[in-house]
Amino acid sequence: MTLKQSISEGAADFPPPGLTFSIVYGGIGFAVVSVLAYSIWAFRWVPGTAAMYLSIAAVYLGLSGLALSRLVTQHGAWKRFPPIFAVGFLLYAVAWCVFWFGFRGRYFADLWGALLGLAAMIWWLRRAFHSRAGFLRMLVVVFSAHSLGYYLGGELYSHVRGAPARLLWGACHGLGFGAGLGYVLFRVQLKTK
Repeated sequence: MTLKQSISEGAADFPPPGLTFSIVYGGIGFAVVSVLAYSIWAFRWVPGTAAMYLSIAAVYLGLSGLALSRLVTQHGAWKRFPPIFAVGFLLYAVAWCVFWFGFRGRYFADLWGALLGLAAMIWWLRRAFHSRAGFLRMLVVVFSAHSLGYYLGGELYSHVRGAPARLLWGACHGLGFGAGLGYVLFRVQLKTK
């Protein structure tokens, strides 16, 4: 089965969600996954930095596509979309980790990693949906929402501290990132001429 068949096979089960629904649902759904992922850090369930980051990535890889599949209108999206999204998220995660660990958290490593990782994710999703939606517009929106959530969460973390602060950071990061992803999923499914 080709990538195109995997996503676009079958008729839509329901009308495409609107932009507002996509952004809100994406934000809430991804925030739930993000809190679950950040709980590994919050409660120190996995010792060691590398193992902890891998465990967090595994939660995102395993649950994000399922959480966001409601925004994909094709029949059986809950089965076909998660592996496709996992590849996109893996591209993002690898880019982020290369910059974060490569620059050891300096020189705005998290921003550069997010920018290039999100660009790779958008490229992949555009390809998966055979979309011609504007790459730059989607990148600006998802990067802005992702960064707003990530840095707002970081700011709150610096004031609250402890496990609740880590979970709060996860919730903020997930809300921003998910809202941006909701926008991207809305855009890549629009019919373009």
